[in-house]
Amino acid sequence: MLLKLAVRNIRRSVRDYLIYFVTLLFGVALFYTFNSIESQQVLFDMEETASANVFEVTQYVMNMFSGVIACVLGFLVLYSNRFLIRRRKREFGTYEVLGMMPSQVARIMLYETLIVGVASLVLGLLLGVLLSQGLSFVTGAMFGTTIKNYQFVFSSEAFMLTLICFVIIFAVLAVFNTVSVGRYRLITLLQAESQNEKAPVRNQWACLVVFIVSIAVLAFAYQQLIESGMVMLDDPRFLRATVAMLVGSLLFFWSLAGFVIALLTRLRGVYLRGLRPFTVRQIASKVNTAFVSLWAVCVLLFFSITTFSVGMGLVEVFVGDAQKANPYSATASSNIWSVDLQKGKASRAMELDERAQTLKEMQPALYEDGVAHDWSMAQKLQQAAPELWEQTIGSYGQVNNYEVPGLSMGSIVDRVDDPEWQKSIRENDTIAVAIEQNVQVISLEEFNTAREMQGQQPVAIGADECALVNNMAITQSLTEGVARSGAVLNVSGADLTVRPEIYDTQLYDSAMLSTAFVIVVPDEVVANMKAAGAIPNTSSLNMMYADNGLTDAENDVQLARIVAAAQPVGSGATGDRSAAADIRYGSTYWPVNSVYTAHEMITQSFGLRMMITYLALYIGLVFLLSTAAILAVQQMSETVDSQNRYRMLWRLGCDARMINRSLLAQVLVYFLAPLGLAVCHSACAIWVLSNVMFDAWGVPVLAPILMASVFTSVIYGAYLLITYFASRSVLKPILRSA
Repeated sequence: MLLKLAVRNIRRSVRDYLIYFVTLLFGVALFYTFNSIESQQVLFDMEETASANVFEVTQYVMNMFSGVIACVLGFLVLYSNRFLIRRRKREFGTYEVLGMMPSQVARIMLYETLIVGVASLVLGLLLGVLLSQGLSFVTGAMFGTTIKNYQFVFSSEAFMLTLICFVIIFAVLAVFNTVSVGRYRLITLLQAESQNEKAPVRNQWACLVVFIVSIAVLAFAYQQLIESGMVMLDDPRFLRATVAMLVGSLLFFWSLAGFVIALLTRLRGVYLRGLRPFTVRQIASKVNTAFVSLWAVCVLLFFSITTFSVGMGLVEVFVGDAQKANPYSATASSNIWSVDLQKGKASRAMELDERAQTLKEMQPALYEDGVAHDWSMAQKLQQAAPELWEQTIGSYGQVNNYEVPGLSMGSIVDRVDDPEWQKSIRENDTIAVAIEQNVQVISLEEFNTAREMQGQQPVAIGADECALVNNMAITQSLTEGVARSGAVLNVSGADLTVRPEIYDTQLYDSAMLSTAFVIVVPDEVVANMKAAGAIPNTSSLNMMYADNGLTDAENDVQLARIVAAAQPVGSGATGDRSAAADIRYGSTYWPVNSVYTAHEMITQSFGLRMMITYLALYIGLVFLLSTAAILAVQQMSETVDSQNRYRMLWRLGCDARMINRSLLAQVLVYFLAPLGLAVCHSACAIWVLSNVMFDAWGVPVLAPILMASVFTSVIYGAYLLITYFASRSVLKPILRSA
């Protein structure tokens, strides 16, 4: 009988359960969807270790954050359930008057919880399975491939994780409901509708002062945030900005209602019209009571919007140009003049031959080996495994970077006759880090070899000229200013005029575009530097694989074997490195310090894109869902608490249209107030990050911001509408009975 009564109650109170059910449904669906990512790899060619690791790492990160998400959803379910209990106190009291024991009433609530929980869990899992299928196609798009042989994917691991988490949540909820219903006295239940929540009344002048203080505190927070640049999270300015933002937001919502009332009551022509006094007092009553909740909602909305926007922007920063950043099949790098070898020497002032002498003293065997091979990495590797080299490598070219003593970026900036430009460059914090470092030069022959390997036309420069190479947005303004100036640079005794052209050429495989203000000089200049005893600071051996019928992943393994033959384990000065197929080789300054392959870098970039995108969506959606649901529950609770006031308005002659307009205004203000402040916070944070990071890397943030706006508008707007229509449905029987 009790089970039958529970089913009837759910059917009769379907509108009351709507927000609760929708929140559970989407919570379960999102939880399953983002925990089933690893299972999607069966749809793609994931036989390679690097590709499979992409899904494993992404799933690990998702699982790590799922614990936090589960706690958030658990709190949300408990919070939403409070509304149902408050809504039905009188009903529970009636049951007890008719002879039911409190334990039987608790059992009815337990049955209802189980029915709604099971229904939302089943439907949420079904929706999650469907969403995960769509997520597979999104994953394919991120990897630049299509799913040719689609098959239905079901993740038993995600299913069990979702089931366990939500069973625990529902078990806690059942205990909470049983205790909550059992502890109420009968008189309290029967008088629930006549008991309004006491709303604190604050002094209007105190609210006005606190409101002004809150604006000042928030302005200080924005100013500190702009100054910090959000570069270092342990920056005292960033910490002050964070604390000021939290305190200022709390003071804002504490004083908001009193400030608005003080303002509107003095605008009598605006205030004393229709039901505006009632509407304003209703809003003020709830804001004064729930200002802490509004503050928490505002902070969560700020994190949600910022996570959406910044997450999508970070994807483009790190992996937006992955294909262009890896034009060669592989690059082996040699860090000949490493930080370990500098040992505190003033690198700017060192003469051309001092590096060679230092290296000879500290690493004599390495130095002699490099000189014997004329620092040719290809020669060394080819000698170690000639047959494997012939089979694997089709073409190659080495780029040696030489540092010019005394020729720093700062001295070049001083040569440009443009004070405004000089000021902007020196005030750029990102460039200022390296502006006093010596510039790097490469020979024209090596530069043209690199260009030819990636299908670009060779470059010709005169014997008294030099050219600039740059493809990083962060140093583009520096490069353009120097190129426009036609400055004359003294490179190892040769006066070279800077050509106006800027060449966009990636000089080695990397995670991102990384050629920053490199100077190309005539071959004779480099020859003179070598004759004076100069050795390369760094060297990059770019290789294109031969047409040998092997895949890129298989050629990566072949290359690892070549490096292992030249640098067996135990020979390295800085430890051992592992490569494809668990091949290990010693890591040393020369001939090979590290190896990057296009296949590996592009695969990792796809994985990073997937991880950042899904993490931003996961956190952003759950936070957005939580904030919207909390506001919806609070507003509906306010409507239930105020039902006697609406009944009185009806008896005084207010029609349904006036009451509904007042209700809509309350819902709009209650939803839009925290959203408006959160948007201000997010706009400041995104603007700072845009100036410091996104603009510097040439990444537009408009698209991520629009995406965040769409997600926020759809989810937040849907809950706003559900809240309004559900609140109207609560008032309909009250108005009819009046």
